[in-house]
Formats: sequence, C-alpha cells, structure tokens
Amino acid sequence: MQKLFNADLLDIFPVERGFAYACKEKLKNGNEAIAFYCYNQEIDVFDRISVPTYIRLKFGECIFDVARILGNFVTCDVVNLSAGTRAVSYPDGKLIVLGAAGEVISESTVEYFENPACSPAVNGADLWFVVPESNAIINYSVKHNRIEFRVGSVKDKTFCHPAAVAIYDNKLFISNAYSYKIRTIDLKNYQVADYCLFNEPVLKYFRVKNTEYAVLQSGVYSL
Repeated sequence: MQKLFNADLLDIFPVERGFAYACKEKLKNGNEAIAFYCYNQEIDVFDRISVPTYIRLKFGECIFDVARILGNFVTCDVVNLSAGTRAVSYPDGKLIVLGAAGEVISESTVEYFENPACSPAVNGADLWFVVPESNAIINYSVKHNRIEFRVGSVKDKTFCHPAAVAIYDNKLFISNAYSYKIRTIDLKNYQVADYCLFNEPVLKYFRVKNTEYAVLQSGVYSL
C-alpha cells in the first residue's frame, strides 16, 4: 500500500487513466478556495485542472449547464444510468436524475428510517446506496422511487457507518468508516465477506483498470 497524497478532500472519482478530485486549499491571504486536480496513474503525474475540465470529467461531454442547474456540483456523486441519463446523489439523500442534455428528469429524497442514503452504485436499472446512520446498504428502484432490498440495520454490526459503495466483479465493495474495513456482498448469493482491513477509517474504494485505490482518513492510497 502506497500513500499518494493527503488533502482536505471534497470529492474524488475515477477517470480513464486515474482519478480527479476537488479539495480545499488555503490562499496566501488566509482565505480558502476549492482547487481541482487530475492524477494520471500511467505516468504518475498530478495536474491542476480548470473548473470546466472537472465538470466534463465528472458529468460528461453533453452536460452543458450542469453547474447552473445543480448549483453545488462538487459534493455530489454521479453515476451513469441507461440512455445517457445520470443520477446525482448528495450526502443529505437528495437524488437528481439528469437527461443527456443536462435537463432535470426527476428529483427525490432517498432515506431509510429517516436517515439519508448516499454514494450510489449502478446495478442494472437500480442503484445501491449506503445509509451511514442506519448501518445499512439499500437497493433502490429509480423507476418506482422505492427501496427494494436492504442489508444491515442499526442494531446489526455487519456494516459500521458505511461511507461508500462500489461494484466490481458482481460484488458490492462497502467502505466502513467505523470498523476500518472494506466488506463485500456477493450479488449472486448476498454473502458478506471481509476484503481489506485498515488501521483507520476507510471512506471510499474504487478501481481504475488494474489499480485499486482507498481513501482513508489520513489520505489517498493505492493498494
């Protein structure tokens, strides 16, 4: 495991050759500003990028008015749905579905026992979310605006404040902030297993080609 960097992260997501991220930085006058970067894993280089480049990497070429429509385009997660649509999820449970031209198709709030669901991952026509305050993972139907399936609960310690979910190899990879673990759910039989154990909170896990990344409390690491 190799530490790549540490920053006051607001956002991080995979791109074709690495990942892009947004972070807070202090200016010389003491004020704070948001800076945007892209990491190319093929040549091991960090480059500062413009706001339009960040938006294009995050939302795609056809989303022209996304900044105006969303307002806050930084602290949200974006996943691709079918037919060019995208789901935009915020930490407070707000879910916005955008069309191919950036138009708003629907808006809703996804909650489980009044706790917000966030960090979606696409599985067919549905989304999987984590619900940190409920120690749960839910399967949500965008079409029917309802929860279809749930794993974990407040009293169950299968997941401990899950912070993010990703899907690879037909498995859910759940980052657990309080148990310091990445756990998996096999989508064929829903068996839960440990994948990685750290010595600090793990906030996100993703892959770019054959490289695995974990966002820990102390920084971003390649595994």
